[in-house]
Amino acid sequence: MARPRLTIGTFGDITTRVMPSGRFEARTRYRDWDGRARQVQATGATAKAAEGALKAKLAERSLLRPTDTTLTPDSLFADLVAYWLSDIDLEGRISKTTRNLYERNMRTLVSPAFDSLTLREIGVARCDQFIKQLAKLSYSRAKQARVVLRLALELAVRHEVLPRNPMDHVSRLHREPHIPDALTAPEVNVIRAAIARWEAGEDHVSGPKPDGQLGAIVEVMLGTSARIGEVLAIRKRDVDITSAVPSIRLAGTIVSRNGERTFRQDHPKTAKSRRVVALPTFTADAVRRRLANAGSMGLDSLLFQSRDGTPLTTANVRRQLRHVLGGAGIEGVTPHMFRRTVATAVNTNASIELAAELLGHTDTKITVQHYIQRSEMVNPATAALLDRAFAKDEQ
Repeated sequence: MARPRLTIGTFGDITTRVMPSGRFEARTRYRDWDGRARQVQATGATAKAAEGALKAKLAERSLLRPTDTTLTPDSLFADLVAYWLSDIDLEGRISKTTRNLYERNMRTLVSPAFDSLTLREIGVARCDQFIKQLAKLSYSRAKQARVVLRLALELAVRHEVLPRNPMDHVSRLHREPHIPDALTAPEVNVIRAAIARWEAGEDHVSGPKPDGQLGAIVEVMLGTSARIGEVLAIRKRDVDITSAVPSIRLAGTIVSRNGERTFRQDHPKTAKSRRVVALPTFTADAVRRRLANAGSMGLDSLLFQSRDGTPLTTANVRRQLRHVLGGAGIEGVTPHMFRRTVATAVNTNASIELAAELLGHTDTKITVQHYIQRSEMVNPATAALLDRAFAKDEQ
């Protein structure tokens, strides 16, 4: 009579025998995760002890280990990290920039605390304590660590190395309410004046004279709400200043990675944030001046570029802005502050929906939380409303 077929992870009848040494051996057929049935045995001082040892061995063998990895619950976390990064590269679904950011955050934030632990030693309590301790130092670091730790352990669950992800039960991170910084119109004009003085060469001492690009970059950020990388990725073909309504198409961003040349990526931060933005007069004028000063340009030439025709890096533009404004006694202004300034102005004078559309957001919650400077002034219309509701009777 044929033996019944075992399902994966199950075993047949256990048989025991006495060995010449006097110890007992228990054995059974076990169907492994590759589908093959193998003999598995264990020994003990008694028949019961041998059977117990065999069942323990089978339990270890059946801890959901897939065939495409050597990882087990007793593997070190460092081994999981290497396997996780290889899996990311194999899938190829995220950008190389994001992949490198994940690796940096894992290596610098998480690995020092987890690398020497086995996967079975990483539980909810340990993860929860780690995230809380890191949050005391920095909310941002804790958030970044939480993301990569969850992703790595989720891979272990998905590939059947662990039964569950301890990060699913870690308490939520909390941060103090943050009010986005935005510039007022007078502050914007002070910044414009400082850049104009610098570009006019009033205090120029040595080196190449300013070429007027910094001022134009600021005007484009103020007129489009674009990220600095998106502004630096604008090509001549993306600019339309001859139509009745001048516009710029934001369809790329500048990417700089360690060990690689800076290049233009053919979509903004997300593919869905490609957009065409109508230009206010001050931005259209700045773009016209830039095109006139740049001379002959091909359609695929960048509107803003180095003297060698290579892309400007976002780091260098930030550094230059910091240097110019610092020389004028203006501190704390970043390119992203112009983006928040535009969002706040549009929200104040129109609606949050229009502000989100301009910024390329699909969810207004992001716009409200990170880009809109909330006004403490309640709409004064309430005063007239209350006058009508509770006016005193005339004596």
